[in-house]
Amino acid sequence: MKTLWCLHGNLQQPGVWRELTQKLQDKDPELQIQLINLWETLEADCWAWANAFCQTVQLDAAHQRESQHYLLGYSLGGRLAWHALIAKPELWTGAVIVSADVGVATLQQKEQCLDRDRTWANRFLAEPWNDLLAAWDALPVFCGRPCSTPRLEAEFDRQKIARTFEVYSKGHMDDLASAIQGLSIPIAYVTGRDDQRYCQLGKTLDMRCSTLTHIQIDNAGHRVPWEQPEAFLRTLGLIIM
Repeated sequence: MKTLWCLHGNLQQPGVWRELTQKLQDKDPELQIQLINLWETLEADCWAWANAFCQTVQLDAAHQRESQHYLLGYSLGGRLAWHALIAKPELWTGAVIVSADVGVATLQQKEQCLDRDRTWANRFLAEPWNDLLAAWDALPVFCGRPCSTPRLEAEFDRQKIARTFEVYSKGHMDDLASAIQGLSIPIAYVTGRDDQRYCQLGKTLDMRCSTLTHIQIDNAGHRVPWEQPEAFLRTLGLIIM
């Protein structure tokens, strides 16, 4: 039995994957989908989250014969997915990582990331919701493209958003690049062609990791799965179908 574990990004809910994963199940009705709620599984740091998550997956695997577990993570969810792949590589059959960083190398970079994330955390505790979303969407990484998924304030807990910025900040992350190179799991690293920062990262990972393939999708920025859903589904199918 195949199970796809889906990790959403920041300022998203797990249901953001539902339309895409339903199309996968239409093609393979036996495919199991697990939509993980990162807001309800907050831990002290990325490694603590990964260890707890992998325990959940192991429990699920123990009740299935010949189970295959695949991991899908976008942005923040992708960073957490890297940790899960490294923590328990034997648990996973394959992975699709979308627009996700691998950490930064220097102390100065880490301090800059932490300062930036703490500023966002404080803003989400204090400022009007729509103003925050407008400022978030204006970040260069989104390539000037609007967000196509709903983000109703009533669906979020501002305290949890602020805590997420703090505990999962790249300022606290290890630089995972070397560990990723050691993985033997088939991985598709997906970026929108207009997202130059993550395209460059993808090219670097592709050169250094023999089991990782960088896939660029045209006419998309950072939010690839929702900007070009059909092209993204084809890529996803290459890994799990």
